[in-house]
Amino acid sequence: MLSLAIRSLFADAKLRVVSGGDLQSLWLDIERFLFANELKIDRAIKKFVLATSLDDGRIVACAGLDENVIKCVCVDKKYRGTELSLKVGTEIVKQGLEAGYDDLFLYTKQGNSKRFRRWGFSPLVEIPGAVTFMEYNRNRLSDYLKNLSRKKKEGGRVGSVVMNANPFTNGHRYLVERACRECDWVHVFLVREDVSYFSYPDRLNLVREGLCDIANVIIHEGSDYIVSHVTFPQYFLKDDDQVNQRASAVDALMFRQYIGPALGITVRYVGTEPLDKTTGMYNRVLKKYLLESFCVQKPIQLEEISRIKCDGKVVSASRVRELIKEHQYESVRSLVPCSTFDFIKWHFMSSDKRKDASS
Repeated sequence: MLSLAIRSLFADAKLRVVSGGDLQSLWLDIERFLFANELKIDRAIKKFVLATSLDDGRIVACAGLDENVIKCVCVDKKYRGTELSLKVGTEIVKQGLEAGYDDLFLYTKQGNSKRFRRWGFSPLVEIPGAVTFMEYNRNRLSDYLKNLSRKKKEGGRVGSVVMNANPFTNGHRYLVERACRECDWVHVFLVREDVSYFSYPDRLNLVREGLCDIANVIIHEGSDYIVSHVTFPQYFLKDDDQVNQRASAVDALMFRQYIGPALGITVRYVGTEPLDKTTGMYNRVLKKYLLESFCVQKPIQLEEISRIKCDGKVVSASRVRELIKEHQYESVRSLVPCSTFDFIKWHFMSSDKRKDASS
């Protein structure tokens, strides 16, 4: 039973769900509340559940929703130990499920995970002394792993490659070819996030077409459990090094604890990263946590393969995108497989010609 004093505190707060213009008008107030509690606001949040004091209307608790990820959970010190956290949590979960998501995720400091168990969340991976990554619908991961395991192939050395392929280049092809020469089977995972220059369906088709002649490769569609805004949000935001490293560690442990064992993966291949700071950091963290001893699952070897060059420059998807924006299509030809170039020629060169004809 709650004491009368705590019940009184709880009764002095009311819940409010804000989004759109209402959220914008309250943004600075939420930011100040979080800052006073040593937290930063996440600008990707589109909806907040706020608890406000009946006395003066000030914010005393909040939780934000960025698609299916709960962020910026905070309760005023005066209200901690009451049921206010649970009430805010119940409402933010309701908002996420009503938005059509079949699962919700959150990050929290390791010491706070007990609180979120009361919300219905279960821990997936933990970075000792740092962060716990939690999921609301644990059955969803089980179903995902069951589906993955159906594509498991027996072999002494089973490789994997994770790529965004924005778009699929000769560099991606070279990395997969190298893995396929050294492994019995190679599982290729495509990042599902649709925030790239090339759409996810187009990237998936280009990967399939670009690798269709290699017999020992298995292509997997992306998921929330591998390099997504859920497991690794800063892969797309590219800021705040400490948050980046922790999110990268969570992504690496998800691969080692769940995805790798489901498919019998023994080695993961990555290209060296001389250009992009975030991806270079990710490779370093990946190497550490795929081999870290505190994890009960077997280590997964990391193979870093030197990137191929063309005309003295590293072949990269970012270089291809720059050339497309500059309309230097013939320079793209030597950087990508024929199937990718045909797609670019049709969707970009043809579009430019149509614009010229109509102008």
